[in-house]
Amino acid sequence: MSKSSLSLTPEFQSFKSSLTRQRITVEDNSGEGVWTVYDTGPSEVRCPLIMIAPLSGSAQVYYKQVLALSSKGIRVMSVEGPVCWSEGRWCSSFRHLLYHFNLDKVHLFGAGLGGYLAQKFAEITFRNPMVVSLILCNSFSDTSEYSKGTVPSLFYMMPAFALKRQVLSTFPATSDNGHVADSIDFMVEQVESMDRSTLASRLVIGSTRSYVEPQRLRHLNITLIEGFDNPGVSEKLQDDIQKCYPDGKRAQIKRGGVFPYLAAANEVNIYLLIHLQVFVKTRYSPYQKESEPIVE
Repeated sequence: MSKSSLSLTPEFQSFKSSLTRQRITVEDNSGEGVWTVYDTGPSEVRCPLIMIAPLSGSAQVYYKQVLALSSKGIRVMSVEGPVCWSEGRWCSSFRHLLYHFNLDKVHLFGAGLGGYLAQKFAEITFRNPMVVSLILCNSFSDTSEYSKGTVPSLFYMMPAFALKRQVLSTFPATSDNGHVADSIDFMVEQVESMDRSTLASRLVIGSTRSYVEPQRLRHLNITLIEGFDNPGVSEKLQDDIQKCYPDGKRAQIKRGGVFPYLAAANEVNIYLLIHLQVFVKTRYSPYQKESEPIVE
C-alpha cells in the first residue's frame, strides 16, 4: 500500500523522529496492559492535556495537535490503550496509567470512541475527580445506535481483514476538499496498520450497549467540537450529546470532515487553546509557568 500524503509530510516525519514512542506497562486487578504514549512539553506540569486515540487510529493521529500545542509550552500526551474488551477495564487501566505518571488531575481530549471513553472515565471517577475538563470531537454519549443489529461477540472471532473492512466501510470514499481527502487517506493507512486484537476490542466496546450518565459530568468545563460535514456521527447522536451538556461550549467546523484534527487542525488547535485558557494561572494549568499566556 502506498503512503498517504500526510504521512510523508515534514511535519509528521518530525513528530516521529523527535518524539519518543513510550511503551508503558501498567497492572490493575484485571492484569497487565501496555499503553503507547507520546509525552511532550514541560514534564513538570502536573495537569496535562491527554489525547485519547479514536477507534480507527493510533496515538499518532493527533500529531498536529501535539506539535502545535507543545510549542506553546503546554504538556500534551497522546495515548493509545491496550487491548481491553470492556469500557470498565479500559478505565481501570487508564487510571493506573495516570498513577504511573503521578498525575491526579488531567484535561481529556477524545474523538469518536476516544471521546466516549473520556466521558466514561470522568463518570467513573466523579466521586474522586481526576478529570478537570473535557474536549469532545465528533463524539457521542450513547452507543445504542452503533449496537443496533450488531452482535459484539462476533468481533472476537472475525479475522483482521474483516474487522478492517468493517471499520473502513464507515469512512467516506473521498472528498472534493483536498484536506479532508488527505485525512481520509491517512486514517485508512492507520486502520490497515492496526492488529486484529486492537481493532476487535475497540469494536466490541463501541458496539456494546451503554451510555454516559451526564449528571455526573455537568460540573466540568466541556467543549464540543462538531463538524457540519461529518457523516460519521448522525444528527441524532449530535443532538443527544448536546442535550447531555447544555452548558458546554460548542465549537463548529464547517469543512473538517470525519477527522477535523487532521483536515482542519488549525481550527481544532485554536479551540483547544481557547478551552485551556480558562485554567491559566490556576493549579490546573497545562502550561509551563513561563509560557502561560496573558489573560486580560
